[in-house]
Amino acid sequence: MIGKFTLTVFLFVLLISGNTLGQDLLAVKKTEFVVGEPSQKQAFEKVKEASALYEKGLGYVVQSLSLFLGAFEVNDANAELNYNIGLCYLIAGPRAEALPYLLSAQSLRPNLSEDIHFLIALAYKYQYNFAKAIVHFKMNKELIKSSYHKEQNELLSICDKHIQECLNARFLLENMSGPKVVMLEGSVNSEFDEFNPQIIDKNLFFSSRRGMNGENRSPEDQKYFENLFKSSKEEQLWSHVKKEENNLGGNVNYTLLTQAADNQFVFYNSKSGFGDLFWAKIVKGKWTIDKELKFINSNYSRESSASIPKSGDEIYFVSDRKEGFGECDIYYSTRISKSKWSEPMNIGGDINTEYDEGDVFISPDGNKLFFSSKGHNSMGGYDIFYCEREVDGAWGNPRNMGFPLNSVDNDITYREDEGGVFYFASDRSGGKGGFDIYREKEIETIKKESTLAQEPSVEEIQESEIEVSRSIEIVSAKNDTIKLSASPIKQKLVEEDFVYRVQIAASRKKMDSMDIYKRYKGQGVVEHLFVENWHKYTIGRFLTFKEAAKYRDNCGVKDAFVVLFKGGIRLGIARRPFALN
Repeated sequence: MIGKFTLTVFLFVLLISGNTLGQDLLAVKKTEFVVGEPSQKQAFEKVKEASALYEKGLGYVVQSLSLFLGAFEVNDANAELNYNIGLCYLIAGPRAEALPYLLSAQSLRPNLSEDIHFLIALAYKYQYNFAKAIVHFKMNKELIKSSYHKEQNELLSICDKHIQECLNARFLLENMSGPKVVMLEGSVNSEFDEFNPQIIDKNLFFSSRRGMNGENRSPEDQKYFENLFKSSKEEQLWSHVKKEENNLGGNVNYTLLTQAADNQFVFYNSKSGFGDLFWAKIVKGKWTIDKELKFINSNYSRESSASIPKSGDEIYFVSDRKEGFGECDIYYSTRISKSKWSEPMNIGGDINTEYDEGDVFISPDGNKLFFSSKGHNSMGGYDIFYCEREVDGAWGNPRNMGFPLNSVDNDITYREDEGGVFYFASDRSGGKGGFDIYREKEIETIKKESTLAQEPSVEEIQESEIEVSRSIEIVSAKNDTIKLSASPIKQKLVEEDFVYRVQIAASRKKMDSMDIYKRYKGQGVVEHLFVENWHKYTIGRFLTFKEAAKYRDNCGVKDAFVVLFKGGIRLGIARRPFALN
């Protein structure tokens, strides 16, 4: 659900500094802002109004940003105001616009805030400048470690996550093979959030958080409530947008998730519990939300996204129930009889991660599973992944759908129509506002279409090169020492290409989760690799040998060892760290 997604995305960006919404803004002092010009007094009133709106919640950040920008036109030399504008852009978007304001804030007052390097790093990342993003993430880590900002220790692991995402993004951009995408034409997208697109009977159904001043807002994020809309196509444009009627009344987040039969659908309804799934049908042109899916819904969790293949014998859904691998996991149930389903089962640790999975979609033939995730090799926020069903019925390893479908922003709610053309939502720069709906760009599409704006090509991504000398000693699985020549070379951020992992098991046959649990009972996410006819299971992604060795010694697996990877390729067992001279 977008209520879940936007709130999670928002908190991830905002609460990483360890503060609440109201505390994140920096106070703009009147004595420092009003320094002579009469117009500055009026502009300062805009600053106060903007701060008050910001504290009300996520749904008011866009208005807050507009007022801050109005004040900026009068006085652009206030460090706190520049910081606040940059922060609002990072939250409400376009995130790529945040950078000049944050750099200006730091220039005006270098010690302005303990998280300034972190926010600058984020802004560089959203501009696809991964080299500078990594530098500032590392600077933020060093400030924390050097005891200047020890209260920000929780940012260390978050910085490492972002650094890995930068490396993932660079790899995916350099190996672009994904299909082209284009923003949906017509009247569907707006300044508000649009998402969850589905083509049913040649009509486009989608969810939106659009609203008018005075309408009620969701208490969860202070955005307008989520409603279902329908659009028909006219002269290749989606137009005639109409809000769909339902029997739920107002003040509820609800949306269409999947079609189960000719007139049987699954809806999400936020009024039930923490958010549950319900059967629905159309009666006299009105959506009637009927009985709940009791075999799925839980009293203490939110069940959001769901998808059913054409056969109708399975249902995949997303839940934040406690027994999962991360905050939200993918589960499934299978049909036993016409009216009976199996108990929900977690789809497993090869797909679910310690982070967040959501927006599941199974292809009509049941052979491909698509979902959004912050884990795996995401290039930032939620990326869209897919996996294919193997001969034995199990799901294969997830694959990132690549750039430009995925971006450094959040890419969610992937769906396909009957012809296999995909649709999804993204809050990337270049849209109309918030989440917008995009679709697969057809080969025949003429050049006049609204193409994906502000997404850089590989050639446009400038990354600094550094000259290093390196000597690496690796011991392979055969105990043969491999020595790499130590010679100065030029390579983009060469030290970032190496990642250490801890291997806990290896087997000729694929191990099931119970076999792995017998060896390893920790909380780390276990990654499965198939190398030279061996199934190998590793934990963690460490930037230094020291960190990996410490984890190895404390993971509870006596014969665990550290393995060195470069660019995702396993080089061998690492007996000591490589040196950058």
